[in-house]
Formats: sequence, structure tokens, C-alpha cells
Amino acid sequence: MAKFVSDKVRNHIPDDLAFSILSKLPLKSLKRFGCVNKTWLVLFENPNFMIDFRSNFVSIPHSYYKDTSFLLHQTFYNHEHNYVSFSLHSLFGERFKNKVKLDFPNLFRQEDPGFYVLVSGSVNGILCLYDRDTIVLWNPTTKEFKVIPPSPAESLPLYEAIIKYIHGFGYDPFSDDYKIIRNVGFVPITDDDDDDDDDDDVLPFDVQWEDVCENYDTFWEVYSVVCNSWRKVDLVLPTCYWEGGNCNDNLLYLDGMCHWLSNSYGDNKNNNEEYLVSFNLTNEVCFTTLMPALTPLDIDPNETCNWVQRALVLLNGSIASILWYTTTFHISILGKLGVKESWTKIFVVGPLSDDIRYPIGAGKNGDIFFAKKDGREPICFDLCTQMIEELDGVKGAHNSKIIIYKESLVSIGGKNH
Repeated sequence: MAKFVSDKVRNHIPDDLAFSILSKLPLKSLKRFGCVNKTWLVLFENPNFMIDFRSNFVSIPHSYYKDTSFLLHQTFYNHEHNYVSFSLHSLFGERFKNKVKLDFPNLFRQEDPGFYVLVSGSVNGILCLYDRDTIVLWNPTTKEFKVIPPSPAESLPLYEAIIKYIHGFGYDPFSDDYKIIRNVGFVPITDDDDDDDDDDDVLPFDVQWEDVCENYDTFWEVYSVVCNSWRKVDLVLPTCYWEGGNCNDNLLYLDGMCHWLSNSYGDNKNNNEEYLVSFNLTNEVCFTTLMPALTPLDIDPNETCNWVQRALVLLNGSIASILWYTTTFHISILGKLGVKESWTKIFVVGPLSDDIRYPIGAGKNGDIFFAKKDGREPICFDLCTQMIEELDGVKGAHNSKIIIYKESLVSIGGKNH
């Protein structure tokens, strides 16, 4: 009797009502429910459903953004004097008309201290800062900071140099600990470098990271705030895809896992496919997910497609891939780790004006931020309205990055330095 009643109720749910309910669900749930009904299995081929799904995806507030604000990190280069300066501002107000400068921790009483900021958001209010030699955890709300000690790997013989690439910073909820994962490799110091201690950890211009991995020892290590120490981990992981020595723009943290983009995996040197690498900070298990690629239908036959670029962002609490080769941006979100087929393209943005360079972050309710050419002011593209707006009062820079920040009074652990 119960089965008869269940079937009768199910058969009387109109498709439009079912689609309206389903369009409000997360992608992960939709993929799972596809086996319930053949019509539900092909929902993403239904244009009317996709209109509703896109609208709900960018308009329904996600808990990830509750009580958050935006930070703008910018880097300025003075090539004439070989000088780099940094700025960090808190943005607020309509279209970020107002901003407040935040002062980096001044560890060594520098005249103009500055750091790069890892990943695209704070972790319980804590930012991971780094420069060439130093890693610092910093809570801008409480002003507390902690300088991360060097690892045993940094005590090297004089005839070797060390390179260190941080691949993630995040929170392990099981052990109530903050952790950093990085890859370490050794390269020989050239004759020109023997008397120059300042270049100890600089990768020579004629040495590529792939060559280092092939010809020299590399390993992974994890830092724990609770233990206040580094430890070597017996793992073989794909390293982050990097351009110009920096992979920071393709690092994410979400729900106890660090994610980065890689274009190499295992020993297959001919594999040009890209992967999302996901590292679980609790059990130190790694997942890899093949990234979506552009299809022939995505490529304009009138345009030359020599180099497809990609960025990783968190879009309304979901991992998103942004692909482009001109000023048209293809945005897909991931439904399930490890399953390439769970990537679903939900937006095609553009073509935008020719002065748009690349995405520098994502915000609440479907905002995508873009850098412009020639260091001009960044802009915001609203996925809801399809409108472009200038960021009032924000100056251009050589590199800009939008960071999601949530104020917190949580203590980092350990004494301030």
C-alpha cells in the first residue's frame, strides 16, 4: 500500500514544479538525483532549467559568504630600481567606493614591509603571508601574527640551493590545527652564485621546475601550528602549475582541503591534461580530478587559439574553473571531487572588451573581478545583471588579487614575534 501511495504522489508532481525545486539545489545533489528520473538525468541540456539554475546559483546567498568582506592585495614593480612594493586594503561600500589600508606585520622594522597572500580567502580569519624567505600567519582583526620557523630541510650543504613552493594553507578540523603544505627541491648553485648568499633560494632562469623534479631530490613537507614544526611526508603529488615562478593564483582552500591546479601527474611526460589536485589536511589523502577542456564548439573559427588559459576560483562556495583564450570566459563548477564528468559549464561570459586581461577573484552572488591591461583599474562583472562596473577608488597595479575575508577573534596559537 505504501509503495502505491508513493508512486501515485510522485506521478502527480508536474515537471515545472519539480524543475523549480531542483534548480535551487547544489550541483552535487543534482548529479546524485539524476538516477531517479530519466528527465532529471538530462536537466543540464534543458535551456529553461539552466536559466533558472544559473539565476538561483548566483542569487541564493551561500553560507560561505556570511559576514565576509573583501581585501584587495596589489603588487607594484619598479623595474628601473629593481623594487617591489605591496599594498593591502579592506574594501567596502557600494562598488567598493571606500577602502582602508591594512598594515602588514613589520617583522624586522623594514621601511616598507609587504608580503604575498596565499590562497583566495582567509581561514577562520587568518591569512597566510609569505615572501622569499618568510612565512607568517596573521589575523588582521586581532593583529596577532606568528612567524613560521624554518624546517630541517633548510639546513643545506653549501654546494646546494633550495627552492620551496607553498601549495596550500588551511584548517584541519579533526585535530583543531592549522597546516601548510609545500614542495621542496634542491638545485645546484652556479659559479656566479657561490659568493651571493642572497640568491640561495632563487631558481636559476635556465632551470625549469620540471627539470628540478626530474634530476634532483624533491619531497613534500607539512607544517603544524600545534606542533610548531615541519615534518616530511611520504607522498608523491602533482606539483602546482606555475607561470613565472608563481602558482599562488591557482590555489584554493575549502572545507578542510587544499586545492591547486597541475598540468603534470605521475611519470607520464606526454600528458598535457590539467588536473585539480585536492589534498585532505586531516588524513593526508590526495584526489585528482581531470579539468574540463574547451570543445570545438567553444572556439571561434575566426579566432586563433594558440594558448588556452585557466584560473581557479571559489564561486558561491563551489570550486570553479574559468577557461579563456580571447576575452570570452567559460565558467564551469565542480560537482564531485575525482569525477571529471561532474564539471558543469554554467556561464559563458563575453566577449568582453579587449583591455580585459584575466580574472583576479570572485565575490558574493556571482561577481567576477578582472584585471585590465596596462595596470589600469580592475573591473567587476555581475553574473546576475551581466553588467560591467568599474571599482571606484581602486587604482591599477601590476598584479591585483581579491581575497574573501571573515573577521574572527580566533587565536593562531603560539606567541607573537
